[in-house]
Amino acid sequence: MAAGFEQSLLDFLQEPVFLLTPQGRIMRVNAAGIRLVGGDPTGEHLGARLETSPDELRAWLRCCSGTSSPVAGQWLFRQPDGAARRLRVQGARLREADGQVLIAARCTVPEADRFSLLKKEVAQLNAEAHARRQRQALLEEALHRNTILLRELNHRVKNNIQLMVGLFSAAIRETGSREVRDALQAANQRLLSVSAAQALMYETQQMATVSSAAFLQALAHAFSASFGPEVRLDVSATEGQLTSDATFPLALILNELVTNAVKHGLCGREGAVRIALNRQGDEFTLIVQDDGPGIAAARPERRSSGLGLVKGLCRQLGAELKVENRNGTCITVRFTDRCDGTCR
Repeated sequence: MAAGFEQSLLDFLQEPVFLLTPQGRIMRVNAAGIRLVGGDPTGEHLGARLETSPDELRAWLRCCSGTSSPVAGQWLFRQPDGAARRLRVQGARLREADGQVLIAARCTVPEADRFSLLKKEVAQLNAEAHARRQRQALLEEALHRNTILLRELNHRVKNNIQLMVGLFSAAIRETGSREVRDALQAANQRLLSVSAAQALMYETQQMATVSSAAFLQALAHAFSASFGPEVRLDVSATEGQLTSDATFPLALILNELVTNAVKHGLCGREGAVRIALNRQGDEFTLIVQDDGPGIAAARPERRSSGLGLVKGLCRQLGAELKVENRNGTCITVRFTDRCDGTCR
């Protein structure tokens, strides 16, 4: 057998293996043996690498020279750092092709030491698992604390908005100026729209996104309470998710468009306002249409109350605004609202 192949075969073994002469000189050693003693000991006497007594080593070599059956023993290896390491060893006589007698010595960790190492590994794993559980408990506690703080914050925001609505309502009742009353009513209506969107987030405990269908229903309910039974709102929505960045600007846009439709389209009479929020992929289309006389092309400013705010909010959303006559006034707002991986 070629020497290179023999060496490859020895290096394949995980345990340290030494090929010795009957006198104890090292003829060949595998990679594990080199790592064990901290260098290539080929040509050296094995005793130079051991703390084991020379007499004990010679007796073991004599036993191995006389039999091809494994002979057990224990060696105390001198480590590169000066420490000693005890290993079990099994040796047996080999006969080379040229008739030379060699002794093969295979080293293994004693069962007691192996059990001790296993105990250390188990203890280390237990310590790591305990530390991981502690970190997880801390993270869960922090998450719970943040959830409570967020819930408390939302509750306070809701109460503060309701307080502001109450103050506006009181101011509306007390003022004698029609112009001031109209301005306060417009501001109060906008506040109610924001309140409806915030209340939806508070109730669902979802701050990143809200359901587009639930959003439209919540706003429609708030509008119905403000405009009374004379105004019928026909609402339809495609299910989707609106991000919080789009929710509040869209609530204000919807408020202005519906208020304009009621004020300028219905002009105090009974009628219907159609509200639709459709979704296709990441693109949303908001449609608000009344059944009034339509907007006059020559004098659009008569129907433009609040449209300045709508145009500004559309720029904030990156939305396209389209105003047209279609059996009444039809206003379309198209915008893109892209959710991240948390949207479902």
